[in-house]
Amino acid sequence: MGQPLLEVADLSKYFGGLKALDCVNFRVMPGQILGLIGPNGAGKTVCFNLISSVYRPTSGRVLFEGRSTEGSAPYEIAKKGVGRTFQIVKPFASLSVLENVLVAQGIARYDAFLKIWSAWRSKSEVNRGMRILERVGLAELAHRKAGLLPLGNLRRLEIARALRVGHKLLLLDESFSGLRHEEISRLEGLIRSIRDEGIAVLLIEHNMRVAMGLCDRLVVLDHGRKIAEGPPEEIQQNEKVIEAYLGRKGGKDAA
Repeated sequence: MGQPLLEVADLSKYFGGLKALDCVNFRVMPGQILGLIGPNGAGKTVCFNLISSVYRPTSGRVLFEGRSTEGSAPYEIAKKGVGRTFQIVKPFASLSVLENVLVAQGIARYDAFLKIWSAWRSKSEVNRGMRILERVGLAELAHRKAGLLPLGNLRRLEIARALRVGHKLLLLDESFSGLRHEEISRLEGLIRSIRDEGIAVLLIEHNMRVAMGLCDRLVVLDHGRKIAEGPPEEIQQNEKVIEAYLGRKGGKDAA
């Protein structure tokens, strides 16, 4: 089966008496799309924050390419090849689409003082940024202010910025949220093409049609614990998963 790219091992995060994440285990293999799903408050974004070192775990470990990430800063996780998007899209609104990608390229400069002052709009950097925009379908909008983009293109811009960093693994946090059917279909195609290039994808998604159709495997969280893992066709028949989303009787407490 090979070595996992990312491994979450007995990962827990407590906030006081609240167990936001409780002994969760899963693996992301190279070139895989793994979905992390569950009702609101299940611990999905907390898990992302632990993987990207925004939070420190209460217990357990995160392993990337077989090595523990304990003690790493978020920018060090990014430099390992992990890119991330967020639920709420917040570009640098006054900068152009291209400049937003160029800013993400600053990750290569953080650990050397002299690099900070080197030209960030060099021809090579601009060309690299344009290649990424072509990849996500935004090249024609490269010089438009990011704050003028509609939501569908903003989601693509977020992925473009993450791709500049995430040449091994992308963490996509609800990238399909708020999109129309046509935009969803195009974004699904983009993510599949990213996977086909060898980049693994771990995504949080509430749209079950998207999650079931896009992901190779799914991990289901509920109240901070993993309740199921497997291929989509198994997950959609899992009684624990159905109960987590609909309640015991499929009643008024549906998430």
